Amino acid sequence: MRITGFILIVSIALGGCATFPDMNNFAQSHRGEPVKLLVSEVPPEISKDRIQAVLAPDAKADSISPDIARGMEHAQHYVLTTMNERLSINKKIAVITPPESPDVNRILNQNFDDLPTQADADLLRKETGADAQLRFRITDYGLTPKAWRNGYITFEVTSTLAIAGIIAYSGSTAARAAAGGYLAQETFEETTEAYAGFWALDVTTRPVRLQAELVRLNPVGIIWKDVNTGLSKFRLSRLTRKIGVEERSHQLDNASDHAVDSIVANLAKALTVQNRQQ
Repeated sequence: MRITGFILIVSIALGGCATFPDMNNFAQSHRGEPVKLLVSEVPPEISKDRIQAVLAPDAKADSISPDIARGMEHAQHYVLTTMNERLSINKKIAVITPPESPDVNRILNQNFDDLPTQADADLLRKETGADAQLRFRITDYGLTPKAWRNGYITFEVTSTLAIAGIIAYSGSTAARAAAGGYLAQETFEETTEAYAGFWALDVTTRPVRLQAELVRLNPVGIIWKDVNTGLSKFRLSRLTRKIGVEERSHQLDNASDHAVDSIVANLAKALTVQNRQQ
């Protein structure tokens, strides 16, 4: 039961989108022509200790590691580039390259939680000809979101014992040894077991979570939102050996690919569904 519950909660937590009523009118007004879209990435808001745990796990807690700065610069560049690539091949969307303008840059880079004013939205339309702005940010990078952990513990859907069973099922000597290590953890309280389970998920799949929203420019308003988590390709052997920098970077890029793909697919689906309702 716990294994089934764990799979269920992770499946639900991977992502979810919300479409607002005004999306109907927006989609209808662009029926038969692509939506002209400005794409902007807002800097991530991730605590230093969580970033360090992924990008510089061997560094001292109070140190400033250049690996962190390089890693986050790569993360943002990679996600933005991938997002633009995926959007550009979708026939429902025309990605607009914004001009080099201080005012345009200011609006595109404003805080994720702040909705552009109508004056700013009008300026974007005038300077770029865009219909909407898709803005997004990385909220978790290489570690499971804290919200997952809270839900996981609350519903008691897994434990280190359940994970040990999955590992042992693979049948290898190394896997059985790892399973024994997990079984030893059964002496700890339920929350300790839960966090051990998420450690295994972190190591094997390096979750990357993205938050996105579509802002209509005329009149200004949020008409669609999505939060999605990508997981890298699962490798059970990662639980029994040290993960090198190159492999970890590949995991993070792979997880980012999946998160971006899901957001783009969900946006296209929202537009398609709305058009079919007309």
